[in-house]
Amino acid sequence: MSEHAGAPVVVGIDGSRAALDAARWAAGTAVRLGAPLLLAHTYPDEATFYNGTAMMIDAQFIQELREDGNSMLDAATAAALQDQPGLAVERDVRSGTAASHLIELSRAARIVAVGAQGAGAVTDYLLGSTVLRTVNHAHSPVAVVRGEPAPESPDARPIVVGVDGSQVSEKAVEEAFALASAFGVGLDAVHAWSGEKQHGLAHASKYVDWAAYEEGEKAVVSECLAGTRDEYPDVPVTEVTTQGASADVLLRHAATAQLLVVGSHGRGKVMGALLGSVSQNLVHHAPCPVLVCRTRQ
Repeated sequence: MSEHAGAPVVVGIDGSRAALDAARWAAGTAVRLGAPLLLAHTYPDEATFYNGTAMMIDAQFIQELREDGNSMLDAATAAALQDQPGLAVERDVRSGTAASHLIELSRAARIVAVGAQGAGAVTDYLLGSTVLRTVNHAHSPVAVVRGEPAPESPDARPIVVGVDGSQVSEKAVEEAFALASAFGVGLDAVHAWSGEKQHGLAHASKYVDWAAYEEGEKAVVSECLAGTRDEYPDVPVTEVTTQGASADVLLRHAATAQLLVVGSHGRGKVMGALLGSVSQNLVHHAPCPVLVCRTRQ
């Protein structure tokens, strides 16, 4: 039995258009994975509204917040079922903070999906604080979704995975193969390597066998794909090895992809505190959904 058997695709709902887009993407993904869809909404608890004089908010107001949340989930359910009738849709409404809620649900989730732009008034650089905290600390892969869901035609856009030979890259490769198989599309494995400009070797480049260097970089991709590739013989794979900055190369390939899959640092106190620079660049700027993967702990 798969380790993911029965694990839901979770999506955070806050009433924004971005959250509805994320719900539609998550619904399509859940159907392909044979998983239920879990819609999650968080409303502020009473402690959020204490002021300097510790004045309590009327319980009726909290009830109204809860009802508003359920109305948001009704709208998200309708959007999901419009595209994917018959999908099993569950919901989880609780008080607290949205990021903590999603991180807790991620312990048993197949994937957590969040919209690229939320409805909150307080935002971090381009992405809301809830999105960034969830991506940084979730136990499952997290999809940051913007735009319309990908088409379902036989010639649908491929999934692109960033490959660099690291352990987190291997996790991204595993997820990308599983999703490409479930979606019935091809996989583009993209690896960017640094050339003379990146290494500051402009004056010494004539002493470097760049052809041999590139062959070594191609071997990194093949080695990273080898084991997982055998598990998914149904997935056609294109290996791409390109000189350039990783984020720039992956963004170019994301323009024609339906999903970009990347690895990021682990969840330790230091490494899990922030996204890597490449992953952060991609979740801020990619034109398609970005799935950020870590090794589960």
